[in-house]
Amino acid sequence: MIRGRVILAAVLGVVLCDCSRTPPAPVKITQFQVTPAFIPKGISGKLCYGVENAVRIDLNPPVEELLPSPERCIDIAPAQATTYTLTARGADGSKVSKSLDVRVGNPPPRLSELSATPTEVKRGGQVVVCFKAENARDIKVSKGKLTPGKNCLTDHPRKTTAYKITVFGADREQDSGTVTVTVR
Repeated sequence: MIRGRVILAAVLGVVLCDCSRTPPAPVKITQFQVTPAFIPKGISGKLCYGVENAVRIDLNPPVEELLPSPERCIDIAPAQATTYTLTARGADGSKVSKSLDVRVGNPPPRLSELSATPTEVKRGGQVVVCFKAENARDIKVSKGKLTPGKNCLTDHPRKTTAYKITVFGADREQDSGTVTVTVR
């Protein structure tokens, strides 16, 4: 009889104490970021997130179905500035949220394929400097005459000359490059 009471007391102690169950670990958002922070229109970026102890996560505005993961990135291409909110929910019903703003705008200008022909001339000889310009609203050259409608300039240098080309974007961002022509 005493033995039965001891067992009953032990069982009651465990039930009343609930000592056998540990509380669930708290849900956490370990990372939430976008790369790049400024996304040009028509270009995609990466939204990366990481969560711990989550059973469900939601992204608003939705991009695709997200699964709890310690580290994952998805592609985003917002048409305008957007605030994304990530919400992670734990097994115990708890939730945490984080938000971030993504700026969207005009693509930056890009200067490429800058070259001079020839790269070495006699004094007063003709030089043609050509380049490619993307997303440029304006072009500035340091020397020479820019041919209208073409991305080339001509010059007749009297001494070794560095030609600097600068392209400006819609929001006055710029990209530039330099090519040097040697005069013998």
